[in-house]
Amino acid sequence: MLRLLLSFLRPLPQIAAELRLLRELYELELSSREKPIYRLTEKPSKRDTEVLYGEETVPAHKQWDTSEWDE
Repeated sequence: MLRLLLSFLRPLPQIAAELRLLRELYELELSSREKPIYRLTEKPSKRDTEVLYGEETVPAHKQWDTSEWDE
């Protein structure tokens, strides 16, 4: 059982190295186009997930008051 598990786990570092190489080749191909495409990545921060609510002067149930449309 252990040999079976090891036979699956041993090639993982080589697979990861080949995927890294494929990613680099793909990024080179994208940058060599007439209009290059660049991939930008960044670490998310706490501020990326903040939700801010502004003060509403009109309550939500009165925002769609259609009585003024009848005028």
